[in-house]
Amino acid sequence: MRRYIPSSTALKCFEASVRHLSFTKAAEELHLTQSAVSRQIRNLEEFLSRDLFIRLNKRLVLTGTGAAYYKEVVPLLDGMENACLRMLHREDEKTTLTISALPTLASYWLMPLLAEFQLAHPQFQIKVRSLDDAAKIDPDSIDVILHYGGDHWPRAISHQLMRENVVAVCSPELLKRVADKPIDEWQVEEVIAFPFLHLSSRINAWPDWMAAQGLESGSFAGASFAHFHMLLEAAKNSMGVAIMPSILAARSLRSYELVAPFGTPVITPHEYLLSYPMDKADLEQVVIFRDWLLANRDQTAFNHS
Repeated sequence: MRRYIPSSTALKCFEASVRHLSFTKAAEELHLTQSAVSRQIRNLEEFLSRDLFIRLNKRLVLTGTGAAYYKEVVPLLDGMENACLRMLHREDEKTTLTISALPTLASYWLMPLLAEFQLAHPQFQIKVRSLDDAAKIDPDSIDVILHYGGDHWPRAISHQLMRENVVAVCSPELLKRVADKPIDEWQVEEVIAFPFLHLSSRINAWPDWMAAQGLESGSFAGASFAHFHMLLEAAKNSMGVAIMPSILAARSLRSYELVAPFGTPVITPHEYLLSYPMDKADLEQVVIFRDWLLANRDQTAFNHS
């Protein structure tokens, strides 16, 4: 179907002529001759069968019809320009990999792996977004999500990254305040000599850990924190002992900012998942990232033995 639309050149000449009320200044802006602009305006007036300007010697006066048309045309030109700019700056869908991940998981586990993935696959432009609620993720804008078990992404394919295990951690300095002895000489029951740190969303973390270690539960008074990264920093700053997922504490354990002298890691019922929409299952970037991450997921683990 043929559309009843004038040329874009005529519309640009009209818009510039209205702003300047001068064919000459419009021509300078558009890098055209004054006669070319005048001809484009005349063609547009013939197309519309309406006069858009009154020509008074060397002065232009916009007609009422011209003013009304200008109000209609400017938003359309702006929209066309914005659409073109968006396309010019749009990443190639085939080479962009957009990952949404839990913030603490992304910071303490994913980033070291992601740096190696980028070196191995420089053809992909990686975007990482914060994941707060897997149920609210827009599958059109996200390729992969890395999330905590239980919040399965509807209409998605999921793979288990790992089962969660937790460990009691604290700073080396905190241990020395109680007794200056080697790490491997601490007994699990000695944990009760230290302040307890808590994650506010996991009120049973300490009772469950104590039960798994064969210890009787008692008072667990201590500071509470809203996020794992806060809990981790509190432990590193000698505020007490914290129950942390091993994958989040691994970097600090390797650097000796934290130690794990009390018992062995405890497996929880939870898991971490990699998920992606069903209609993206065959995308090159999704397939390559999925296979690479599942093959390298244990790379940042900490050996507690």
